[in-house]
Amino acid sequence: MSDALPILEVRDLKMHFDIGGGLLDRLKISGSGVRIDKPVVHAVNGISFSIRRGEIMALVGESGCGKSTVAKTIARIHQPTQGEIRIDGEDIASYGFAKMLPVRARMQMIFQDPYASLNPRQRVRDIVAEPLLQQTRTAEERKAVPARIEALLAKVGLSVEHGGRYPHQFSGGQRQRIGIARALSVMPGLIIADEPVSALDVSIQAQILNLMMDLRDEFGLAYLFISHDLSVVHHIADTIGVMYLGFLVETAPRDVLFSHPRHPYTRALLSAAPSIKERRDVDEITLNGEVPSALTLPSGCCFRTRCPFAWERCAQERPRLADVGGGQKVACHLVEEPDRDRP
Repeated sequence: MSDALPILEVRDLKMHFDIGGGLLDRLKISGSGVRIDKPVVHAVNGISFSIRRGEIMALVGESGCGKSTVAKTIARIHQPTQGEIRIDGEDIASYGFAKMLPVRARMQMIFQDPYASLNPRQRVRDIVAEPLLQQTRTAEERKAVPARIEALLAKVGLSVEHGGRYPHQFSGGQRQRIGIARALSVMPGLIIADEPVSALDVSIQAQILNLMMDLRDEFGLAYLFISHDLSVVHHIADTIGVMYLGFLVETAPRDVLFSHPRHPYTRALLSAAPSIKERRDVDEITLNGEVPSALTLPSGCCFRTRCPFAWERCAQERPRLADVGGGQKVACHLVEEPDRDRP
């Protein structure tokens, strides 16, 4: 594949969930009589981005903003409602189980809870070998699997003896190393990491992050890294996307975003975060109110109900993610109207 082609390209991705409920919750009265209206959670609402080979892109935002849903939809744990998911230019959005099997060799996932994501009844060597065995086709390839497993365990900082143990015999950091070894077993080009260090102690977080970066440098891996911790993102990411209520409101290279955030929500996140080195101080923004329900999205800009700079246009028109230069894109009417005072 050409290095110019993004390893992952997401176009207008939407993920909506029909939710259950009582009949009375779903009945709506209209002029023509009674109709049944199914409540829908608008978890992801038409986001687009791409990741180059060897690049680490992070998605950040408050809990419930849809970033983990994006990760699971790209990994095809969820069937997307709409949009394209291109791996090496191949759109996999509509693929069924059988067609996804060969794609799994190019895309793997590391989950948030390193214990819940490991089968407690399998030994570590079997956990790591499982994806590899799914992809091997010849007897000769299967004979090479044990040696491959030993090499993988060593690569993530575990020993051969660890392969004979069960997940409950390891610490949280060691379990996440097992998860990384499993993801690495088929040598994918893209790894989706959903909050991979949030359940770990701070000292262990640094070890896992450094391991992931070393593996990126050695194997040319690309990561989609999901996190709510801006200090972690600042350490590992090349590019950052900021999500709010299922929308992508700003994307930028890491240093640009931390030094010159343009969207009010991004500035509010940085204002609320603990001290972060190597960024210019930004004016503090304090948000009032709660995040709107994903069942009933606000009209216009998704952030307008909490934004201190909202005006009439924000309620009438949803802003598009516009290029403002320097690799930075912002979905905000404030940057689209140069004659209007900016915060």
